[in-house]
Amino acid sequence: MGRRSVHTPEELRQLILDAARSIVERDGLVGLSAREVARLIGYSAGTLYNIFENLDDVLLTLQSELLVEFVERLKTVKRDSNPYKRVDALARCYVDFALEKRRLWNLLCVHPLPKGKTLPPAFDEAIAFLTTTLSEALEPILPQMSPIEARQRARTLWAGIHGITLVAVGEKVPAMTGDTAQDYVAILTKTFLDGMKAR
Repeated sequence: MGRRSVHTPEELRQLILDAARSIVERDGLVGLSAREVARLIGYSAGTLYNIFENLDDVLLTLQSELLVEFVERLKTVKRDSNPYKRVDALARCYVDFALEKRRLWNLLCVHPLPKGKTLPPAFDEAIAFLTTTLSEALEPILPQMSPIEARQRARTLWAGIHGITLVAVGEKVPAMTGDTAQDYVAILTKTFLDGMKAR
């Protein structure tokens, strides 16, 4: 049963996002519905559509917030002059964050971009930050690399780290779990960096 609004639109927006986040963290994407969000915040389901275009809009907003949070976490990774240690620390941060926010992180792959929608700026900003941060960490290994080569290598390595992380987050491959993901990522990054150095 809905109630008369006692919140501003901005407060309602945050209530909806908080409720959606808690549902996804508890039940995954399958548990999320406008009705369940409305039940948690004590408003009618129509209230959600007064604030957001639809449930996809809520999910894209949650994903954007998650990526902003992730970039802030990456910024806390201590700089190290040893490229192996720097890349390892960035990769570990990536895995730790994804495992900590397992169900929300999973949204990045299981929730398709709705037709006709463009990705929110937070997506491009996060990818640019990841690529730049890793490119800078890789530069000391091959200082003669062009900026384009460094970005390509950074994207390739991030794709591998992301793939391992998603398998671990999905909990569907017994050999690759949250407990072993860091080991696999460490092997990947060391092999990748050794291969670059041997070039």
